[in-house]
Amino acid sequence: MTPLFTAPAGDADDLKKISGVGPTLEGKLNALGITTYEQVAGLSKEEIAKVDDALSFKGRIERDDWLTQAKTLGDEKK
Repeated sequence: MTPLFTAPAGDADDLKKISGVGPTLEGKLNALGITTYEQVAGLSKEEIAKVDDALSFKGRIERDDWLTQAKTLGDEKK
């Protein structure tokens, strides 16, 4: 899988804490370069469309409200 994003330096967050993300999906997100809550929380509509297309999500990111969940998890981590 070709990365769509540049993974930030540092440790990856546990993306499995986002509802709907399991170990396999976390691996796929990491392969795309998505490794942190901050990245998920900051996804633009265009970026969401790219991830949807790359992983055949069909709107799952918005349906499961990953952005809000990731923002909350990121805030708790600080």
